[in-house]
Amino acid sequence: MLQNFKASGNGAGRAALAFAVLLLFASFAWAGDAGELVTLRCQGCHGMDKTCAVTVDDAEWWKETVSRMVEYKSDLLSAGEVAEVGRYLADGKQRAALCSSN
Repeated sequence: MLQNFKASGNGAGRAALAFAVLLLFASFAWAGDAGELVTLRCQGCHGMDKTCAVTVDDAEWWKETVSRMVEYKSDLLSAGEVAEVGRYLADGKQRAALCSSN
């Protein structure tokens, strides 16, 4: 796609590039929001030591684990937030960044 992009030309190419950049920034914003959910909501009950000790990168496993936590405190996260946090924690790099900041 970028090979066909000309700085002086093609409006469709510029629009496609702008859209790709927007998607990239949106994905960073999403990751930050899920990390904030973990920091703000999960640490109210336990520290990050338990979360950081886990090496599982399976999103479904994390979703089930987070769902179990929500059973203890039903207003902790919505169903959508449970899935979002599960996906976030399943990413080893994101989890490591969260753990290194705490």
